[in-house]
Amino acid sequence: MYGQERARALELRERYPHAREVLGLYLALVDVWESADPGGGRADGGPAPSSGAGEDRGAAPGGDAWLEWAAAVVLPRVMAATAAHGPRPLAEAVGGAAAGDGAGLLAAWVAGEELTPVERFLARATMRVVPIERRPEGAAGRCPACGGPPQLSYRLASEDPLVSGRRMLACATCPHEWSFSATTCPNCGESGKRTVHAEAHAHPPAASPEAGSASRTGPYVGRHGPVPEAMFPQLRAESCESCHRYLIDVDLGRDPGAVPRVDELAAVPVDLYMAEHGHTKITANLMGF
Repeated sequence: MYGQERARALELRERYPHAREVLGLYLALVDVWESADPGGGRADGGPAPSSGAGEDRGAAPGGDAWLEWAAAVVLPRVMAATAAHGPRPLAEAVGGAAAGDGAGLLAAWVAGEELTPVERFLARATMRVVPIERRPEGAAGRCPACGGPPQLSYRLASEDPLVSGRRMLACATCPHEWSFSATTCPNCGESGKRTVHAEAHAHPPAASPEAGSASRTGPYVGRHGPVPEAMFPQLRAESCESCHRYLIDVDLGRDPGAVPRVDELAAVPVDLYMAEHGHTKITANLMGF
């Protein structure tokens, strides 16, 4: 798992200069996760709590053994990696912070309490290697394993090039992924009001002198499917015209080598376009986009 994520992040870091800092931090975090993951075979931060029968891991408050372990072993490594490799504003914020009540921070994140952007980043990055068990909410578009919201959607490759592959949602809280309707909004459940936003040109059209507008650099995004010469043909956004929320969608049929949770981090130009046009992502990703 970590090897695949690392290889893709390295590839995309060279392909997409705009995402170089974010993917550099992600690579540093992959090293942290791989070395600390109790189930990954390389854990070197001391024994993790046992997974006894009936244990509600990650769901108890600060005294829970899993949260105490993560706060003591994983959180300091996440903070060090971020201070060393993160974008300057995030690195400075984390570098000047003390770990404090790490288990309390993680428990607050598990409970869905309001956190600052930096606290939320630290909690999500730390909890990547901690098993979480929540009671599924049963609502449409929510994770059937833990009840968390979707982080992104992706399309499996289809044998028929004229037919889109099956749509999957990836949870923002746990590693679970599940099949979901291609025409239904995961946020509000509305059907038939889906709009696709994808890259229109590898470079935007020239600015109109009459309009006095400045030329924009980088990929140009619009309301349509991706064009053949797109810089990132595997990435698009799918929005709901009813609730104005959206998810990044990764098409494995257009790029079989895509790793959805990594590729989504490179979709910053699409995220900026969506924000400019009044849409809000259902769940911001690990880096806050």
